[in-house]
Amino acid sequence: MRYVNNMNEYIDVKYISEKKGKGAFAKKIIKKKTVIDVANVILIPDNDYNKIRKTVLYDYCYIWGDSKKPGFKNAITLSISQFINHSFKPNAKYLFDYNNNTMEFSAIKDIQEGEEITVNYNGRANDKTPIWFEVID
Repeated sequence: MRYVNNMNEYIDVKYISEKKGKGAFAKKIIKKKTVIDVANVILIPDNDYNKIRKTVLYDYCYIWGDSKKPGFKNAITLSISQFINHSFKPNAKYLFDYNNNTMEFSAIKDIQEGEEITVNYNGRANDKTPIWFEVID
């Protein structure tokens, strides 16, 4: 039986490869500036972060730069957007909403049905700074 994901209007999660894992793909055409997902986050206390670094959850952490919440430098999203992979040529971006502890993912260009949805993990679409793993585009 194939799992069908109806939790999000725009995103379907599919297996890509052993090396890349799963990815988020457009269920339909997504127009530029469309909000694809709003992900709630769990803030990770700094004291717990070292424990998470030793688990698979480490690969799903974001740096959470809210100066009003000292002691919480990292977060994990609780959303299907967790499967949006990195690219140095992304078609989406994310923005932090520190007041609501959410991340908003939106299209920065039109995304075709079946196309993989990607963001630049550096936080800016044109930032080519190397990241902590080998990038597979």
